[in-house]
Amino acid sequence: RHQKFIQEKAKKKRELLGSMFFPRTPVLLLNFSDAKKCEEYADILDGMEAIKLTTLILTPKNFKNLKSGKFLHYITDDKEKSALVAADFALIWDSDISSVSKHGCVPIAKTNGDETVDYNPLLEKGNGFYYKDINKWEIFAAIVRACETYQFPYDWENLIKGILGS
Repeated sequence: RHQKFIQEKAKKKRELLGSMFFPRTPVLLLNFSDAKKCEEYADILDGMEAIKLTTLILTPKNFKNLKSGKFLHYITDDKEKSALVAADFALIWDSDISSVSKHGCVPIAKTNGDETVDYNPLLEKGNGFYYKDINKWEIFAAIVRACETYQFPYDWENLIKGILGS
């Protein structure tokens, strides 16, 4: 099941980002479909560009003033499910982590009690990367922790297996 999952994720990455996209490159999904969030946290995009993280960004229709960059890719609502399948991790604003986990996408979200267990590579336990307060610096730190863990295939596979329940 795990190998099929990896192949499907690679296929979706190439569909969304082009056939030459290297599938072992981490991909983040930012859901900025709420215009207020998009404006309030838009400078997180500077951080994604600075750390060279390929980022799929769901934005509200007709939203203007979007930052451009080599690693920033804007997508429409109709591609949200494909983006969830392609992304390795996703920043979510609500407390429903199952919406991204069911697609094998690691949640980056606000801590909400027992359901959210921050991944600890030493214990090989956890189901995502969490922050306590909703502010751009804690969110950015959680994204960086996810990126760092992604660089260690053994840890990342353990995390994904736990999320997929395999």
